[in-house]
Amino acid sequence: MVRITKHEQLPGGGQGTVWLATRHDTNETVVMKHPLDSLDMSEGSSDRKRFAREVRYQSSMHHPGIMPIVAMNLKAKQPFFIMPLADYSLEHLLKAGALAEEVAFSIVTEILAALEYSHGQGVLHRDLKPANLLYLQDRWVIADFGLCRRIDSDSATITRVNDVVGSFAYMAPEQYDDAHAADVPADVYSIGQIIYHCLVGEVPFPRARLNKLDVKYRYFISRCVAEEPDERFQSVSEVRRELELLIAPELELATPTARATELKAKVLEGQEEAVSGLLRLIVDASEDEVFYKEFVPSLPIIALQRMYEKDPVNFEKFVRVFDGYSEGGHPFDYTDEIADFFFKVVKVAECSSPLRRMALHRIMVVGASHNRFHVGEVFASAVKFRERDAGDIAYVASLLEGDPYAARFMVTYLKQYSVPPDILKDL
Repeated sequence: MVRITKHEQLPGGGQGTVWLATRHDTNETVVMKHPLDSLDMSEGSSDRKRFAREVRYQSSMHHPGIMPIVAMNLKAKQPFFIMPLADYSLEHLLKAGALAEEVAFSIVTEILAALEYSHGQGVLHRDLKPANLLYLQDRWVIADFGLCRRIDSDSATITRVNDVVGSFAYMAPEQYDDAHAADVPADVYSIGQIIYHCLVGEVPFPRARLNKLDVKYRYFISRCVAEEPDERFQSVSEVRRELELLIAPELELATPTARATELKAKVLEGQEEAVSGLLRLIVDASEDEVFYKEFVPSLPIIALQRMYEKDPVNFEKFVRVFDGYSEGGHPFDYTDEIADFFFKVVKVAECSSPLRRMALHRIMVVGASHNRFHVGEVFASAVKFRERDAGDIAYVASLLEGDPYAARFMVTYLKQYSVPPDILKDL
């Protein structure tokens, strides 16, 4: 039996009360955690089960980044467990404001390794926040698994629908609706909010204001804290890989075009993690017109297809930026490059989608305004409509009807193909 003497109550503790204590067998200063006095600790109660679950899950995980439990008594009238005394928390560190990037990412890298291990053991945390990230013996650890659950658990007795768990600023939106249904992306959301707090120096409540971040981090954080779970990174390993790409020194020293070219090569080699990295880089560089005009037309259709499948929202975002840069006059050869790029977009995008229609419009306008025969052939090829999509046919008909000059230019090329009668009659 380990003898413990309690001294003073410490702040925090989440679902319990935390006390500074002395462990007599080793004479160490430790932390002792009890359930809150307001909880029902009667035998078989859901509160007692929840407390026991926290202890058992946390004590069964053995990783440098998980706070160890050195002793416990779950049979006592007031059960408790004992942990080493940490030096300080990330919450304490953030009281001084934003962290230097290298410090923030060093901390996050350690936490991601621990969280990846936890998920690998089937345990979701669901209450990640700076107060639960502690500095212990030269390393960062995750503590307070009081709101955790097993990924494969279908129990509804401990966490009921409409129970709100987690801390507001760091809690995923779906936890407001059904805490039990929260899955891996809920922890990803919390990590994104924590990284934002580290970089900006303010609590992300009611939401993270992405414009306060350095532009190179905005896409990454936006993928972590997206409103819908399926729009976030779907695993901690994916977050870790994206972060590694983002902060890799050799990439940061390269020009945007060199970095993008390297990532494009990795995409073509089939490296899945490079797809998001490339898309993020392009979106983040949206104000760099020189980069867009130099690099974007070079993207092969397979890279465009993979980016579209990975993240259609941000794919459309960067295509619209390039569409804006395609306005006005261009050298003939570059006009051809613009048309070829948007032809690939037509092939990638879904029928009748706004993205596909934007691409068709740009090909028509740039071809007619430059009197460029190659673009005429590209436009005619793009509207062959093998699938005979009624929405797209009606859209092209309206394009031609609204621009007689472009219609006269395109008629020669369109008649070379099997064009739907609805379009030919407007010619």
